[in-house]
Amino acid sequence: MKPAQKYTKPVSDLPEESFTLPSYMYTDPQVFEAEKEKIFYKTWQYIGHTSFFEKPGDYISEIICDQNIFVILGEDKKLRAFYNVCQHRAHELLPAGVGNVERGIVCPYHAWTYEKSGNLKGAPRADKRSNFSKKDYKLKSVRMEVFLDAVFVNLDPNATPLSELVPDLEIDVRKRVSFFDQLGVSKSRSDYNGLGGTIINAGWKVVVDNYVECYHCEHAHPDFSDMLCMDSYKHDIFGLWARQLCEEVRENNSAYKIEKDAPFKKSIFWFLWPNTTINILPGSEIINFSSIRPYSLEKSTFNGHSLSVSGKFNEERRLYTSNVLFKEDISLCESVQRGLKSFGYDQGPIIADSNLSGRGEHVLHLFHRLIQQTMKN
Repeated sequence: MKPAQKYTKPVSDLPEESFTLPSYMYTDPQVFEAEKEKIFYKTWQYIGHTSFFEKPGDYISEIICDQNIFVILGEDKKLRAFYNVCQHRAHELLPAGVGNVERGIVCPYHAWTYEKSGNLKGAPRADKRSNFSKKDYKLKSVRMEVFLDAVFVNLDPNATPLSELVPDLEIDVRKRVSFFDQLGVSKSRSDYNGLGGTIINAGWKVVVDNYVECYHCEHAHPDFSDMLCMDSYKHDIFGLWARQLCEEVRENNSAYKIEKDAPFKKSIFWFLWPNTTINILPGSEIINFSSIRPYSLEKSTFNGHSLSVSGKFNEERRLYTSNVLFKEDISLCESVQRGLKSFGYDQGPIIADSNLSGRGEHVLHLFHRLIQQTMKN
C-alpha cells in the first residue's frame, strides 16, 4: 500500500492558494471507515421524490454505506423511515428499490409481520414465549424530512433540519425552475427513470470532485461544451451547497438538438453537501435528483431519479447522457482513482481565479475544506 504522506501541502482558506486533499484520503481504508461515521451517518441523504409515494404501502429502500433503510407511506398517508431489518434475527425486510406492500411488511425469514407504521403485527408462535409483547419489537425509526418535494433521511436523530441548514437552496431551485411544482404526484411511477445502478471503480470523493468542477469540461466533454456556451458558465458557492449555471445554449450542437420552442433553455447543476445532486439539462421540463453513494473504499454509484412534467422523457438527451457524458465521466474518475495510488502523486494545486469563474475549481476547494473540517471533528 502507498504510504500516507498526510498534509504535506496546505488545504488553505483561499482556493487560488490551496492544494487538494492528499491522496491517502482517497485510498486509506481507515479514512473510509471514519467517513461513514463522521459524514454519512450524520448528513441528509436523498431517498426519492414524494411522487413515488402515491398509495399506502409504497416504499423506497436504499443503502447508505452499510445501513439499509426504507421509507414507506402508511395507511394514514404519512411517510415514515425505518432501518430495513427485522427485530427477530436481523433479516432484511424489503428488497432494494421501489415497491409496494399492500397488506404489511413480512420478513422473508420467519414471517414476522409489521404494519406500515412500524408496529409489529404478528410473530408466529411467539405466544409460546412468556411475557412476549409486540410493543417491544417495533421497527427502529430513522429521522426523515421532506425537502424540495423529495424525501431525505439522516441517521443522526439530533441532526439539524435541512430546511434550517440550507433554506436558500430551496428558494433558489424554485426561483430558477418554473416547472418545479408541476412534477406532481399524479405522474408518480411513470416518472421513474433510475440511472441504472452502475458501479464506478472510483471512490465517492473522486466522483464528487469530478461533478463539482468544470475546469475539465472543454477538454474532456467536447459535446457538452459545444451545447453550452462556456464563456457564460457560472459556478457559485452558498455554504453547504453550490450551483453551476449556464444560461446560453446552442440549439444545434453535437450533443443533442434543442428545439427552438423548447420550454427550458438553460443548464443548472446543484450540489448539496456531501453527495446530493440536482440536475437540469436544456430542452424538456425534466429534472434529476441523484446521490453519489459509497459502495466500498474505491467503488461508488451515481444513482437517482428523473422526473418529467409531461411524464415523457427526451430519448435523444437520455442517450447522450447515458452513452456519452456519463461514460466520459466514469472513465475520468476511474483513471484518477488508479492514479491516486501512484507513488508519483500526493497533492495537486487547485486552479481557481480570483473571479471564481465557471472554468475553475473553487467548488472542489469548498468540498475539500468541508471534508477536512468534518474529519477533524
